[in-house]
Amino acid sequence: MGEIDSPKTDKEAVAAEEPVVAELPPPAEDFGDDDPTLGAADVTEEYHDSSATEILRLQAELDAAQARLRTVSKAYRDIQEEMKQFRERTSNQSKVKLERQAFDLASAFFDPVMNLRRSLSAPGDDLGGLVEGLNMVNHQFMEALKKLGLEEIPGEGAAFDPNVHEALAIAPVTDPTQDGRVITVHAIGYTIRGKVLRAAQVVIGKYQEVVGEA
Repeated sequence: MGEIDSPKTDKEAVAAEEPVVAELPPPAEDFGDDDPTLGAADVTEEYHDSSATEILRLQAELDAAQARLRTVSKAYRDIQEEMKQFRERTSNQSKVKLERQAFDLASAFFDPVMNLRRSLSAPGDDLGGLVEGLNMVNHQFMEALKKLGLEEIPGEGAAFDPNVHEALAIAPVTDPTQDGRVITVHAIGYTIRGKVLRAAQVVIGKYQEVVGEA
């Protein structure tokens, strides 16, 4: 007696009637947003074009920077050369000025010195003549110094000025017009072109009212 198949459940009967569907692979990845046909080769070419453009831009900026650097370097060298020439001109002018001053100074004192040498080399027995000769030499020296800008500081009767006067003492005076003024000069002072060569040594008057006897 053959085997009798057991009755199938409703679920098994439905599964046996449904066809078998094969599982499909997932769709390929889309590399392009706008063009679905854009491949890897196109992406690589676009990347190379972008890189080449960036390199050209950077090269242009580098060339411009180097050009500016060359311009600045040339300007700096020009300034350095001008400064060097200016220092040389100033040095030469100072040298010429000093030489001229030395020449003028020697010329101013040449005659007085020569006369002094003649007077000292042959004094003779005439003392009065020697003194007269020395006075002449002294006058020549003073004239030479005046040409160089020597000026005598005001003495007796001048108002006391601490910038040019050195007060040795203060003496009482009865004349009110002499108060604060030079009444005696112990040593003459001199200036050269406004600068004090030697201050005048003076005595200053101080007014004191005379009190009458009782």
